[in-house]
Amino acid sequence: MAILMKIVGFILALITPFASMLVWDPTAYFDKEVPVAEEKIGGFMKGVCHLDPDYKLINEANVEWFRDDIPFPFAADGSVSPHYENWKREAKEYVDNGIRIFGVTPYPDDYIAYGLDPRKPESREGIQDIARFYVNDLKGIVGAFQVTNEMGIDRFTLPLTLDEAAEFIGMQLEAMYPVRGDVIIGYNLGGLSILQLPFKMMKYHQYCDYVGVDMYLGCFENVLKNADQYVTILNFVRRITGKPIILCEFGYIGYGEPKTEAEKKAILQKYGFDSEEEARANIWEFVNNLPDDLTEEITHDYSDRTPEEVGNLIFDGEYSNHIYCELPDGYGLYKYPHTPEGQAEFYEYVIKKVRSLDYVIGMCAYCWADSDSCYVCGQAECPVETGWGLVDGKGQPKPAYYAVQEGYKD
Repeated sequence: MAILMKIVGFILALITPFASMLVWDPTAYFDKEVPVAEEKIGGFMKGVCHLDPDYKLINEANVEWFRDDIPFPFAADGSVSPHYENWKREAKEYVDNGIRIFGVTPYPDDYIAYGLDPRKPESREGIQDIARFYVNDLKGIVGAFQVTNEMGIDRFTLPLTLDEAAEFIGMQLEAMYPVRGDVIIGYNLGGLSILQLPFKMMKYHQYCDYVGVDMYLGCFENVLKNADQYVTILNFVRRITGKPIILCEFGYIGYGEPKTEAEKKAILQKYGFDSEEEARANIWEFVNNLPDDLTEEITHDYSDRTPEEVGNLIFDGEYSNHIYCELPDGYGLYKYPHTPEGQAEFYEYVIKKVRSLDYVIGMCAYCWADSDSCYVCGQAECPVETGWGLVDGKGQPKPAYYAVQEGYKD
């Protein structure tokens, strides 16, 4: 995976200087799907993920859409879930305050827990019934649907393969399409699935009003360095799918720096080992000593892997950043350090660039507020999933808030 990422980075580095020559897509001018989708959503979608109900601050930021996860709708006995009903009431409050909802349907494991396994043909009808239920039950509340999220990322996709995930997405789009009315529907791409999933979804693109892309360049890898690569990648997805595009998630970590070797050793010692080599030699013991959230995820998702594979997974990828609570040296885009000021400058540049693309009909910044702890590892000091906010943990605007406010103006 790391080698593939480097190859992709090398190719992107070669073609990115020419990306500006491809910004204008002549097909967008003649593509009736673009204006039809824009009319349904009331113009360019200016969104943010995971809002808090500070409506005055939201409206002042020129944010018009709230991208949020929709809970699974049914309890084990088949009755409507109270959690779902509470979410529906809260979503309507946003709508009543002038903010439209971009709803993301649940992950495969939610359906499996309910007894509908997407890998089994007999589950297809039940999954499609739920897809239609969402569209019909949330009329007037949800203005756009995204079917599940980031298939291809292990923590969201497993136990499905990418082929099975494509069918899981497609069967729901097929069911929603004839009953969707004035809402738009689609799916999103995340990580390296951008290179695979669009091709697997070809037969289902007829049921899509858009295809979404999630990108966090300079945050989860040390290969992609140029903010203009947002344009290059969006162009690639547009040309493969031929659909209107929404940048469903994009953002930049506002804090984080490398740990010293001494600091890393101290962290390893906290988990009972003096070096990564020792940890690799006793990898499952090491995993069991990690913060509970990490232990649970790694054990749940990778118990079938060899010790060597688990060691590589932990120390050669994203998990290493969680373990050391760092953003390693080399992570980041040119010109944009992982600071509140660098985060704001990132938004200032990227929003303007993306809004210039004729075929892009919306974008959603990730996310509204800094988090108290990392949702992956549970640690408050981990920068990987805590510093994304446009406002801080107390709801006070950061420099990024004002950059998005300006970028979303008009």
